[in-house]
Parts: sequence; C-alpha cells; structure tokens
Amino acid sequence: MKIILNGEQQECPEGTTAEKLLELYKIDKNRAAVELNLQIVPRKELSTRMLKDADVLEVVTFVGGG
Repeated sequence: MKIILNGEQQECPEGTTAEKLLELYKIDKNRAAVELNLQIVPRKELSTRMLKDADVLEVVTFVGGG
C-alpha cells in the first residue's frame, strides 16, 4: 500500500501498524512523535494503530544534546 511519510510517497506492507512502520525505518519509538492524518498518535497506541492506503504520516524524532 502507498502512504505519505514526511511528505514523500512510500510503500509499506498491508497490515502495518504505526509501530511497525517505525521499526521498518529504524526509528526508536521512544524518541519519536507520530502524527497520522493530522492527529497525534499516543505512544501506547502505536502497536494497535493500523495504517491504511493513502494515510499521511509525519514522524519527528527527538535528539538530545547541548
């Protein structure tokens, strides 16, 4: 299925959850915020939020430092 991830069209397998998408792109879920179709996905829902064809996601990662 096709999704939009951070403004770019991407392919992902049917049945992919938001958490699985983060794993596919090697993004630490504890250092990321996920917006799905203009709504923030609570971290506790990442493993159950199923993605659908044409979903639009924005993923922001947090970087520490000083």
